[in-house]
Amino acid sequence: MRSRLKTLVLAAVVATAALVPLFGDPRQTPVTHPLWARMLLRALDMTEAVRTSAQASEVFSTLSWRDSLSYPAERYLQAQGAVVRDEAGQRIVTAGPVPAEVSYAVAVVQPGDYQVRARVSGPSAQPATAEVLPIAGGAAVKTFTFVPGPQPLGWVLGGSVHLDPGSYKAQFLIPPGGSLAQVEVAPPCVNPIEPPGGWQPTAVTTTHDLAVTALKALDAEAELAPAAEPVEKTGADFQVEWPEELAVQRASATAAGDLSVTRLQAGAGGLRAIVTVDAPEPGLYSFEALVTPGAGQRWLLDGCRKAVVCPGAAPGWRPVLAQVLAKGRHLLVVTLADGASLDRLRVERKKDAASDYVAALRRLGFDAGTEGPVSRATALEAARFVREKRRDRLAGCGDTVPREPAAPSQVAQQPLAAPPAVNPPVPPPGPPLGPPIAAPILPPQQPATPTLPGGGP
Repeated sequence: MRSRLKTLVLAAVVATAALVPLFGDPRQTPVTHPLWARMLLRALDMTEAVRTSAQASEVFSTLSWRDSLSYPAERYLQAQGAVVRDEAGQRIVTAGPVPAEVSYAVAVVQPGDYQVRARVSGPSAQPATAEVLPIAGGAAVKTFTFVPGPQPLGWVLGGSVHLDPGSYKAQFLIPPGGSLAQVEVAPPCVNPIEPPGGWQPTAVTTTHDLAVTALKALDAEAELAPAAEPVEKTGADFQVEWPEELAVQRASATAAGDLSVTRLQAGAGGLRAIVTVDAPEPGLYSFEALVTPGAGQRWLLDGCRKAVVCPGAAPGWRPVLAQVLAKGRHLLVVTLADGASLDRLRVERKKDAASDYVAALRRLGFDAGTEGPVSRATALEAARFVREKRRDRLAGCGDTVPREPAAPSQVAQQPLAAPPAVNPPVPPPGPPLGPPIAAPILPPQQPATPTLPGGGP
């Protein structure tokens, strides 16, 4: 018996040794893009997103998320009381005599305002509703109402919701007799987390791939080396929209040539101001500001890319955002909550070659090594580094800054003397999924990896 057991053990060892030349030692095998993407999502504390993403394309789209995330109604995460049937050549979800509940997974890696719409039909007296809530449980972040229009299964815009990074679900309640054909979640303008050339299902992760995606996941592109001298603006360069009394005061001072007041300071009612920024050439630009956070700040670039400075007391320089800009004039709006202030804004073009990302990541404390395929050990170390740094850098405080003044004034409604020109977007390739939600006005960007669930390997 012992002899037979030894023979079996020896055979197993020989078989394992024979497999190593074919598949490689797992500790030394290069990491593919799908594997690194999943490791990166877990490092961002988004294990739920990994669990609900069966295909590599879904993981890629969660990280890049430059286009809208569109779900056919039948691709739900959970359902109760729902019936899937064919209608006019498409699969739809309907409710019978009782309401149906259907949920769709929404993974968010970049904070911002996300718009939700759906193709619905049914009695207008009983519209469909949807809640966006954490997938792990908890109170709803926001509730939407979808009143069907005259066109069967037409697009209905529910509204927008600010989401911090995390795993969520859009939970629809379909009334009796109602139907749902498609759900779409449109991201704000974000910098996609993807390697140079995009995610590839069969590619091997290189040092450059790892460094670029890790730095983007940390939202730390402000750490890149400068490519040109920075441009600084003071509070005096901003045009105040509200409150009215401050806008009038600063307009009078400017007309008199008095630029002594260089700080923007918000009172109990908040403050909103606007400034134009000229990009002399296309490239990646970082925006940093000398601020006192107060009760919070909201920054909006070209009416599309949003960043939030969380409430706090300590003044100092804060990285606000980094964004690829086209050559030309861009519009920046800042909204300050109670007690917040702004002294200076620094805009700086960055070096953005892959090797620059490697160097920046090294300055932050992680050496990705020389250029070449990344080993599993290096990828695991990088994932741990991202997890630790990300928790320190992103507070995830939501957006509590007031959106409008208590009483809009005539001064607040006055446009700039010379309205800034913005660069129109280039429509993404391929047929649209329906009427666009809202055309972003950031400059044209290269097509990202697909964001249609199930659309790839």
